[in-house]
Amino acid sequence: MDFISLTFLSKSENIKIARSIIQNFLSQKNLNEQDIFDTELAVNEAIANVIEHTYNFEKDKIIKMTLKWIEPNTLEVYLRDFGPKVDPSNVKPRKLEEIRPGGLGVYIIKKVFNVMEFRNVENGNLLFLSKEYEI
Repeated sequence: MDFISLTFLSKSENIKIARSIIQNFLSQKNLNEQDIFDTELAVNEAIANVIEHTYNFEKDKIIKMTLKWIEPNTLEVYLRDFGPKVDPSNVKPRKLEEIRPGGLGVYIIKKVFNVMEFRNVENGNLLFLSKEYEI
């Protein structure tokens, strides 16, 4: 197992740092560029959802991202926030037929990751994502 963890403020510009860490972490795992990009994009969407929907764009809240690599080919992502509890039944992708900006984050996350689930924590939310790659 290999892992890395990053704690950062809920500023949109910090998503770029998180993506850079994901890219560097996964590039050491012999994944192809498309898999790395797709993973970055999906986690980008998850962090953006925390910033927008949980923290209402407040820039001084805490987000913790942990990446765990489990040999031979599985990535686990843990995204922790300390905002109001999210009702998982309300977290759904919008219909693709609806042509409008936004609202595709959950669709992208579910398309990229094999598992997307909210884990119970005392304070805030913990989003667990897992993906098995074909290597």
